[in-house]
Amino acid sequence: MTAITSAISRAAISCMLLLTLSHVAAADDDKAKLDNLKRAISSLEKQLGQRDKEKNTLATELKKVEVDAANISKNIRRVTQQINGHVATLQNLDVQQHDLRKNIKQQNAAISEHIAASYKLGNQESIKLLLNQEDPQKLARVFKYYSYFIDARNEKIAAYTADVEKLAALSTEVSQQKEQLDSAKEQLLDNQQKLLAASKTRAATLQKLTLSLQNDRGKLDKLLKERRELEELLATVERASRNMQMLTPAGKQSFASRKGSLRWPINGKVAHSYGSQRSGTMRWEGLLINAKMGEPVAAVHDGQVIFSNYMRGFGLLIILNHGDGFMTLYAHNQELIKDTGDWVLSNETIARAGDTGGMDQAAVYFEIRQKGQPTDPKAWLGKR
Repeated sequence: MTAITSAISRAAISCMLLLTLSHVAAADDDKAKLDNLKRAISSLEKQLGQRDKEKNTLATELKKVEVDAANISKNIRRVTQQINGHVATLQNLDVQQHDLRKNIKQQNAAISEHIAASYKLGNQESIKLLLNQEDPQKLARVFKYYSYFIDARNEKIAAYTADVEKLAALSTEVSQQKEQLDSAKEQLLDNQQKLLAASKTRAATLQKLTLSLQNDRGKLDKLLKERRELEELLATVERASRNMQMLTPAGKQSFASRKGSLRWPINGKVAHSYGSQRSGTMRWEGLLINAKMGEPVAAVHDGQVIFSNYMRGFGLLIILNHGDGFMTLYAHNQELIKDTGDWVLSNETIARAGDTGGMDQAAVYFEIRQKGQPTDPKAWLGKR
């Protein structure tokens, strides 16, 4: 029996070891695939960047100033959150200080009464109580009350001392929080000034770029080039992520099964619909949705980020892979919240709406791709 039990234990340990090794191997494989995707994207970005330098310095300038502005906006959001945190902490500390001061004031009065009572009895309190009593039972009760009196007085003094120490510590913390708040406000002001300067530079660069495209042919050529580069990017990420398995989590619906019920990436008026004329023979291959600057952009379905970077003509762009050949694109963002490789859930904020990519107002460009081909998003999105 012992031999059988030992054999079973060894078999169980072996199974556990194999499962652990298989999980480690799978994790290493996923990391290798993600690294391969990032290398492929990086290589393509370098190629596109080199073309930008050779053919259109204005587009390169626009990219630089928009990326700088995006980083500043991210810093402003971070510092603003810090300021809000410091303000909330100071408000909480103020309440604590108020309560402690109130307690200390009450304790002062109580301790004063105890000291006055003690003073009346003199230094030898217990001896005087003994000499002043004749009845043994009454004496025992008096000593009991006296004991309670002493314990209560000591407890009040201990509580008083502890509260005074807490108040002193709180005062120090308040000073530190105020210093950090002042520092954060200075950072915020500095970032706001930088963003203002970046916005002016962007406006000037955008005006030059617009003037360089004076005729419809120039605009069409620009749009066609941007579209080709997007197709090249999509082909690259599609090839690199082909073997990155996208499994539908237990209890979740697949992308295809949610046709007609996907949530919208943002609540805004549709400025341009799928298939409507864009320039010359070019048509819109997705939806351009008006937005407020900095408004949260949500994932329409669970997926993995396979691109999160700047793309000429599309600005700060994020692409999600939903598996089974489905991808969604979200362009012209002010800020990208998620990075390449991140897993996101439906309705999770992945970016903030902006006007990058040369837009004249904040908007989100949204595309759905099925096996590499654009499809009408309205057929997939639910009612609002």
